[in-house]
Amino acid sequence: MDPVDGAHEPAGEALAFQDCRIRATIDLRVYRLSAVQKAAYRVADKCTAVLGALHGDSVPITLLFPPSSTESDALETARRFFQEALDQELREKIGEETAPLRTLLLAHAFSNQARSALT
Repeated sequence: MDPVDGAHEPAGEALAFQDCRIRATIDLRVYRLSAVQKAAYRVADKCTAVLGALHGDSVPITLLFPPSSTESDALETARRFFQEALDQELREKIGEETAPLRTLLLAHAFSNQARSALT
């Protein structure tokens, strides 16, 4: 999404609310599938996210809303979904990058515990 005017939506398509649903395509080169799944869980109070079959580097997603949902509420939830997908992707990337350090810290903590137990 273009941060200035919102002209560019995920996968180059404008998000449209029609028949209580919003459809989009997720680029798996940008977001890991696990990040998309976590984002779907985070908006589950507002809609149901249905992931389709993988097509190369993309996956279709449909956000299903209750019949009482307004277009503005649905579009806001879709915005929150993509914001959450980015957040989850960054969390996973940071976790991946810091895994060696976390492993080292845990090993050090357990080695100190083991030494304390022996004395």
